Amino acid sequence: MSKVVIATKFGFQDGDSHKPQDSRPERIHEVADASLKRLRTDSIDLLYQHRVDPKVPIEDVAGAVSELIQAGKAKHWGLSEAGVQTIRRAHAVLPVKAIQSEYSMMWRQPEKE
Repeated sequence: MSKVVIATKFGFQDGDSHKPQDSRPERIHEVADASLKRLRTDSIDLLYQHRVDPKVPIEDVAGAVSELIQAGKAKHWGLSEAGVQTIRRAHAVLPVKAIQSEYSMMWRQPEKE
């Protein structure tokens, strides 16, 4: 028997990475509800913030995701392309379960932090 794990992201207006970022708590809730409906599921296994939104404190983002987890709409959360200090601040509010960062033989910047 195989199990499907559902991961999705939030953080851009209309889900379009060419548009401005939008990680306001109310938008996170809207995006999660829309994803659940589109995916025809009750819960998202891993909900990522696509990019850190400089206009929204990471603590507010973590708080909104925490509400989704408490409501059973998400199980875990992660951050994409976040720096060490941002990860620490987010983790203090809600434990971060996954980090997605660019890291390869050609891009080794994460080693500096």
